[in-house]
Amino acid sequence: MDFWQFINFVVIPSGLFGALTGGVVNYISNKKLDVHKRTMEIRKETYTKVNEILSTLYDTATKEEAAKGKNALLPYSREMQLWGSDEVVRSFRIFLKALDAAQDLSQEERNLRYKEFVIAMRRDLLNKTDLTPDELEITGRIN
Repeated sequence: MDFWQFINFVVIPSGLFGALTGGVVNYISNKKLDVHKRTMEIRKETYTKVNEILSTLYDTATKEEAAKGKNALLPYSREMQLWGSDEVVRSFRIFLKALDAAQDLSQEERNLRYKEFVIAMRRDLLNKTDLTPDELEITGRIN
């Protein structure tokens, strides 16, 4: 095999194969990154909205805000189940159980469950957080 045959049969095909493989890998990684970015945007919107709705459960909200908040919570809790990370979904469920009057939890225990939920959302969106529940402040009492 002379030099030009070697170039035609080995070098050119391997170069084309490498370029094609690199393009496919680049395309797949860009798609995964795009899906991840969109998922995180949806999570951020959902978490922000749920956090705002939960603020209406405290006695610092007006009666109208509280009524709207309770009605709005169910659809967003469904979104939370779909889009939230496992840790956030678990924390959200634990917090909702803490709101149940039949649980007979103190205000401090309810506040702790809420703070743990906020920290779980922060951890999901920011990949980590150094905040502890003691560092988060809650104004008002859950009605």
